[in-house]
Amino acid sequence: STRVPEEVADLAHRISSHVALFVGIGVVLLIAQAGILSQAHSAPFVPSARAHPTRTASTAPPARERATTFATREVVYAFPAYTDPGENALWRRPVAETVSGETELPRRLRTWIVTYKVQEGDSVWAIARKFGLNPKTVEWANGLELNPDLLRVGQELIIPPVDGVVHVVEPGETLAQIARKYKVKPEDIVNFEPNGLSSVDAPLPANKVLIVPGGIKPFVAPVVTAYSGPIPKSARHGTGNFVWPTSGRITSLFNQIVCSALLGCKPHKGIDIANVPGTPVVAADSGYVMFAGWDRTGYGKMVVINHGNGFVTLYAHLSAILVRKGQSVAKGQRIGSIGSTGNVTGPHLHFELRQHGIQRNPIGFLPRP
Repeated sequence: STRVPEEVADLAHRISSHVALFVGIGVVLLIAQAGILSQAHSAPFVPSARAHPTRTASTAPPARERATTFATREVVYAFPAYTDPGENALWRRPVAETVSGETELPRRLRTWIVTYKVQEGDSVWAIARKFGLNPKTVEWANGLELNPDLLRVGQELIIPPVDGVVHVVEPGETLAQIARKYKVKPEDIVNFEPNGLSSVDAPLPANKVLIVPGGIKPFVAPVVTAYSGPIPKSARHGTGNFVWPTSGRITSLFNQIVCSALLGCKPHKGIDIANVPGTPVVAADSGYVMFAGWDRTGYGKMVVINHGNGFVTLYAHLSAILVRKGQSVAKGQRIGSIGSTGNVTGPHLHFELRQHGIQRNPIGFLPRP
């Protein structure tokens, strides 16, 4: 038989190896090209300035395009129209929107106000956590400082994009005044771009909505007025509609931590209304007097009224008691006077409200201050 020379066999082996290598590279390139084409056909369309020849740098996108992030919501403008920053840039949307409890919002990128509808089981703390905010921010934006627990299913809450204060400009207000009120610098308000301010001297039109990042809303003690109308002749059992027990300034809130030398620090069980000694104290609703006398636990001269419908009210630190135990009283009837008896630091009325033995926040049952 004829034997193939070793040199020829080696050359044939090399040629076959190179051919196999080139074929493999070709197959890989074909697969890669097919994948790129597939992505090009399935990739979402990204709007750009060139893709919309009718849109200029000063024209906002149509409303339908702006509302594609969430399935359903009501859009309410809270800031001036924004501009198109150009191709491949994120749209900044400084608007207020209504969202459901299941909506998951981008916490770091959001620069617009949303209005949130309260769901069953919600609390201010849980809602704030959902949006990555401090609970105080939610309270300040919705006037819930006096009673954060007073939420209703379906109630709409304003949710700012960052911790701070939402402020509506009053006629004649300046940026310096607003910054001073909320303990920030004017530059902090200007530097928050959705506010649309070019400088600290920019004019502020009335009713303009501003976000004050890091602002602290000052607490203004509300002034309340006791019922002074005629006593209903038939009122002897509780109506369930309470009136303010005295006039004055609210100085302590329900559940606020208060400290004293005798009792230490603990949550406040009611509200304190301060005024000069001798100011009339009236029954917040009709009922009968359960207790009238001196309390040795720190309440001083005290009156407790049972309203016959599950509610009991307590009036403490009185300077004078004008009713006796077992007496029937009507809503608005005078029962005593503001004083400073018991464990107090000044003249005021300590007022508590209990429903079926449970301490409740009186603010939630009294007329709005």
